[in-house]
Amino acid sequence: MGKLLDLVSRAVTARPWITLAVLAIVTVLLVAGIGQRAPQAENEAFLPQDSDVARAMAQIDELFGDSADVNLVTLVFRGETLTSDGLAQMHALLGRIAADPQVGSLLPPTNAILAPTQVMAFLLETDDFASVPQAQIDATVEYLRTTPEAAQLYATLDALVGTDADGTPVGVAMVRVLETDDDASDDAQLRIEDLTQEAEGPLHVRSLSVPVIEEEVLEATGSGMLPVMGIALLVVALLTLLFMRTLSDLLLTVAGLILAVLWTVGAEGWLGPDGFGAIGPPNALTSMVPLILISLTVDYSIQAVSHYREQRIAGEPVANAVRVGLRNVVIPLTLAAATTIVSFLTNLISPIGAIGDFGVVAGMGVGLSLIVMLTLIPAVRTIIDRRREARGTLPPVRPIANALPGIEQLAERLGASISRRPAPYIVFVAAASIGFGFATTDLTTNFSVRDILPRDGHALEDLETLDEAVGGSTEVVSVLVQAEISDTRTIQNLFDFTEAFKDERTRPRAAEGQVEASLAVLTDDWITNDGEGDLRYDPDLEQLFNEATAGLHLDSALIQRFLDALGERDPVGLRHVLVNNPDGTDTALIQFRAFSGDPHETKGMHDDIRGLWYGGDDDITATSQDIITLAVADEIRDRQTEAIATTIAAALGILIIFFWVTLRQPALAFI
Repeated sequence: MGKLLDLVSRAVTARPWITLAVLAIVTVLLVAGIGQRAPQAENEAFLPQDSDVARAMAQIDELFGDSADVNLVTLVFRGETLTSDGLAQMHALLGRIAADPQVGSLLPPTNAILAPTQVMAFLLETDDFASVPQAQIDATVEYLRTTPEAAQLYATLDALVGTDADGTPVGVAMVRVLETDDDASDDAQLRIEDLTQEAEGPLHVRSLSVPVIEEEVLEATGSGMLPVMGIALLVVALLTLLFMRTLSDLLLTVAGLILAVLWTVGAEGWLGPDGFGAIGPPNALTSMVPLILISLTVDYSIQAVSHYREQRIAGEPVANAVRVGLRNVVIPLTLAAATTIVSFLTNLISPIGAIGDFGVVAGMGVGLSLIVMLTLIPAVRTIIDRRREARGTLPPVRPIANALPGIEQLAERLGASISRRPAPYIVFVAAASIGFGFATTDLTTNFSVRDILPRDGHALEDLETLDEAVGGSTEVVSVLVQAEISDTRTIQNLFDFTEAFKDERTRPRAAEGQVEASLAVLTDDWITNDGEGDLRYDPDLEQLFNEATAGLHLDSALIQRFLDALGERDPVGLRHVLVNNPDGTDTALIQFRAFSGDPHETKGMHDDIRGLWYGGDDDITATSQDIITLAVADEIRDRQTEAIATTIAAALGILIIFFWVTLRQPALAFI
């Protein structure tokens, strides 16, 4: 071991210029990988691929295609919405959105837009709101509020208008955009944001959607991280200057930190999907690695400089001081780095790929940082101080331990006290460990997208406005049902499930309104005569359905005939809610809107959905952005104890091996 350490220290200090040249070459190669970094992954990257939610998402995409996956864009109108000018501005903007080529092609054929203008246009019998007197608009709203027969229309309007906390009137419109396999859907949602910014009129308008929120989060965790890193480097620089008291050591430390970050980010790019494909794209966790490296690896610089100064104070010449100091510091720093790297790499056991990628990037970053600090600082220190030594201008050095007055004396007294009477200190540590361990039993794990939104950003402001004005922002929840569709229990469940959403007392928590898409909704559209000349009503389908459901048990053959007839009349509609597999299990899709942002409400809704489906729990799986977030949080919480135990075991194993090989005292690892 001693010969190996001598070889390492001599290789760095005997040819410092060669060492720096190698560092420069490696830097160029790794920094080139920054251009290979893929775009940051979305929230789904944290979802275990073997989870029920992940499987449901994959099956929805495979069986129902893009038409089943719908994104919701919420338009927030601030100002007097229920006025002639306000309604006219809203109507004009929604018209431009629907007519825009980038957006219009991705709007679903039905229920694409929901807005107050639709209710008002129906009652006013015109969409030329600019020509409608304000008194007529006010009278119409009052009619809705006071007339029992108009309760359903009033409930719809009331869900779309409200008042913010500061008293500002607020109106809400919703645009449904179909998902696609490429970026077209995201581009369409961002195009809607651009159109809202161009809107002219008395109302202030903004849009809220997943791509808009992601852009804000990416700016905060991407380009927004640069100021944070700058502040971190500044704080580290000030503390380094305080302890080292030399400008050259300060500059070397900061340069080493910057190099370490560049190496790590570049290596992540080379290993990513646009490079060698060993790991996934960057995610919210890997974007934090540079900050972690700054806090972890500055210690490597301090240790290297401290050991060098100790040798100088002992009277060693520069070359020998650098060599001996490096030799003395390599083992403890390598041991510390190895345990840290292994601790990060234990994340690879997680079923969540993004967490495993974080472990790889962070562990790699620690290793690269160690290499930088144990080569750059000794090499440059050798070049600078050897020249000063040759000219006779080499200044004396001071130990880092004396950087703060009284610290050395305090440490000596504390060490003497512990060595004389160790029992009280052991008791104190044991008591503190028990106390803090007991405190962990009350920890709860919750996560909301609001936790990572910039506090001064538009997205958080809009979400809070929606909370105050209309009860919250909404998202589309998709429920996947896998069962034999002609079975009596399945059909009954589908209709009972849809019926439960019509009453606030029986619909699941967080559900915003009625079911918007399901086989039951589609069937009702075709077999129900509302007396208003509904073009979709078909008496033959009504008769066939009534015959199939007349008995206590459904007639499977008649149900299949009904589904075949329904498919002939509305193939697109049926394809959107049902895949009728003659050779296996059928798959149905139910979709509704739900309020988002509250993990407790989302969990309650998820439980209520299962409670509404009588039969096997495996038949039904719900998915949405908030349910994905909930599944990720549950997975992380459930695996937390396993991850901690694995990390401790891995680090302990390294320490046992080290102390057994070097001192033949493996018990030191437990201490």
